[in-house]
Amino acid sequence: MTMWNAWFEFFMTLFASPAHAVRQGRGPAGKLLEGADACAGRDPRRAADLRAAAVTYLGVVR
Repeated sequence: MTMWNAWFEFFMTLFASPAHAVRQGRGPAGKLLEGADACAGRDPRRAADLRAAAVTYLGVVR
């Protein structure tokens, strides 16, 4: 990734609406859900906590 692409991605993330970022999987809720999927097999309780945090975030954003 070039420096210009990195800057472009940064500004698109900065100025995008939170709901749009979530749909793209780049927002905090998307990152929480990715983390939940990653640790679901090893630590189901942590995965459930991460999913609950994502749902709470979405409730606050919307």
